Amino acid sequence: MPDSLLVLQNDPDKPLGRIADGLARIGIPLDVRSPQRDLPAVREYAGLVVLPGLADPVDEDAPVQRARDAINASLDAELPILGLCLGGQLLIQALGGAIYPCPPELGFGDVVASPAASTDPLLGGAPERFSIFHAHAFAFEPPAGAEILLSNDLCVQACRVGRTWAFQCHPEVTHEWVAALASGIRGQDGGLLAATASFFARSGVDPDQLEHDAALAEPASSTVASGIANGYAAQLG
Repeated sequence: MPDSLLVLQNDPDKPLGRIADGLARIGIPLDVRSPQRDLPAVREYAGLVVLPGLADPVDEDAPVQRARDAINASLDAELPILGLCLGGQLLIQALGGAIYPCPPELGFGDVVASPAASTDPLLGGAPERFSIFHAHAFAFEPPAGAEILLSNDLCVQACRVGRTWAFQCHPEVTHEWVAALASGIRGQDGGLLAATASFFARSGVDPDQLEHDAALAEPASSTVASGIANGYAAQLG
């Protein structure tokens, strides 16, 4: 499937969301695999996407190691790579950067685009400042030579090295996914993993505020995710 993307979905309740929708509109086929099982060879694909997960980037269990191996093989094959949250952290490690524990950042918050973002293939159409979803207790320090694209007061939120992009924030999250998370925090069955909802509930995230912030962020969320999908698809040639 040389024209398709290999998508590593680390948790069953954390899909590619808005970015998958954008890629589908363009006609890019996705082969979604779980690293809980052995993965196909990356040379069969046009690119690699590694999604978020409840695992930490310091974990050494088999699924995390399979994701690391796929990233390293994709770098060797010079494929375009998109890493989101956990996927971005693992990508930064493979590129020679570092990861470190940080104060948990949960819910919606502003990020600021750097001057380099204005000419970036994925973020060229992003606003200079916008609200986006966050869910992490680790952050990354990009390797030397990386272009910082998004940041906030806590950490770097997105960077690029060649044809690889690492995001700490979550441009993929849909309004429907946030509604499901809010339901889970309230103790209702929103369809997400119980561990996902409890991660937010234990930290005191207000589900009403979460839904309110999601509605306010909707226009920018749509614009940013569409730009990422279009820009990444253009790298596949």
